[in-house]
Amino acid sequence: MTTQPVDTRPAHTHAGLFVPDFPRPLLSVSGEDRVTFLQGLICQDVATQPAGSIRYGFFLNPKARILFDAWIAARPEDILLSPSAGKEEDFVAHLKKYLFFRTKATIRSLTEEFRSLTLVGREAPALATPLFSTDPAEDGLRTLAGGGFAFLHPHRFAFEREAGPWIDLWIPRDSFEKTVRVLENRVLSSGGLVLGPGEMEVFRLECGIPLPPFELNEGHFPAEAGLDAVAVSYNKGCYVGQEPVTRLKFQGQLSRKLAGLRSKNPTLAGTACPRPLFSALDGSEAGTATSLAFSRAAGAFVGLGYVKRGHWEPGTVLVDGEGQSFDVADFPFVSPD
Repeated sequence: MTTQPVDTRPAHTHAGLFVPDFPRPLLSVSGEDRVTFLQGLICQDVATQPAGSIRYGFFLNPKARILFDAWIAARPEDILLSPSAGKEEDFVAHLKKYLFFRTKATIRSLTEEFRSLTLVGREAPALATPLFSTDPAEDGLRTLAGGGFAFLHPHRFAFEREAGPWIDLWIPRDSFEKTVRVLENRVLSSGGLVLGPGEMEVFRLECGIPLPPFELNEGHFPAEAGLDAVAVSYNKGCYVGQEPVTRLKFQGQLSRKLAGLRSKNPTLAGTACPRPLFSALDGSEAGTATSLAFSRAAGAFVGLGYVKRGHWEPGTVLVDGEGQSFDVADFPFVSPD
């Protein structure tokens, strides 16, 4: 018997709580050289970042392709880094590759001290606020009254379209279960949902949020994902991958970019990705679908993909290798309002 997919609309219009099976990595970079050390690695400007704020950026390879994304939280004594996905040891190994003997910076994992969860939806800030301390200097990064942290994402993601509130919280392990119960009660009482991994994947696609390893990986530049406006500083000094990033900004043209996809079929023969896409007019290569899922809220299969120039205008019809058709579409597919 087929299980009816969950309608995620209450998570958009009210709130959604997601508790991942594995904690999201959280690292602290401290020491007097911590800013200059990270400034040479990340495309975001951490030197001008005020304490108590968060920013989003990428660690790139020398060809300016995406290795890791991370939320960056500035504190007076250190900088917190939280990559969206992937193995923590790979991220730490990348950082340490540039941590030279005389560099006065220390990298420490905080992941085992906390467990993470995510609150999303229009009412998420109000539901999380009772957990916060009352430090008036904090903006974006909030410390929790019982210990731990909250990152309040300024989620203007791809093409600067608003995706709605999104809050990552790190709760001390000894109070995690109690906090989850409290938040679960608040979310359900507000008319929201508790989201499992599948529902959370649908939710992020409805919002049009690209994530590693699907959309953000070594195959792509930040600008192709529509994230250079929020993740790249063009006014800072040198960093790994800067020259190609700057050249693309001021001299180049994108040959492909991230776009929304909406299926024209009532059913799909699976949602496995990546899958090649072709022009419905002449069969030429048009791009690649990177993520797909059925959304009850949108009433269709929706997803993200990288689409080539000449094919990315909304309404363009593309087909996959099995002849199943998709419209290129604007996102978010479900509004938080």
